[in-house]
Amino acid sequence: MATRNPWLKFKALLQGEGRTVVTVISNNTDGTSTVQLRSGEKIKVSGEQVKAGTKAIIMNGRIDYNVPNLPNSIVKV
Repeated sequence: MATRNPWLKFKALLQGEGRTVVTVISNNTDGTSTVQLRSGEKIKVSGEQVKAGTKAIIMNGRIDYNVPNLPNSIVKV
């Protein structure tokens, strides 16, 4: 049944937690990995399928897949 509530309609468009690009620091032996966010913060996420030293996408607290290590730049306008 469709809802008429605009907030619920908006929330339905969102697909949970967003995707975040991280650098994999280490693969732990318990099925988790330690990753570093762009801010420098280190967190532990589940999954070990991406090797240490490479970039990966995490989604919902789990390593989803690896991504290429592309250069990034900041442009001030």
